[in-house]
Amino acid sequence: MQFLTLIVLIIGVAVMMVVFLSAVSYAFGVHLNGRGGTIALTSDRDPCAQCNADRDWYFSLPYWQQSVITVWWWANRFQWAAKGCK
Repeated sequence: MQFLTLIVLIIGVAVMMVVFLSAVSYAFGVHLNGRGGTIALTSDRDPCAQCNADRDWYFSLPYWQQSVITVWWWANRFQWAAKGCK
């Protein structure tokens, strides 16, 4: 019984760490995009213009920043994919 409790505790701590690091990564991505991201022009008729602007901004970042905000990047990709953008 003690072994089972220890395994559940270890798994719980690991899950909590993954959730915490994911939240920090997403928040940092939102912060960086808010400060240095580009906004698509309103005159642009392409409905995916903001998606393309976010992609170009993300790829212009240094590799270490891309790694840090990976959760934001994936959340952004899923959001734009739901809207029909590639």
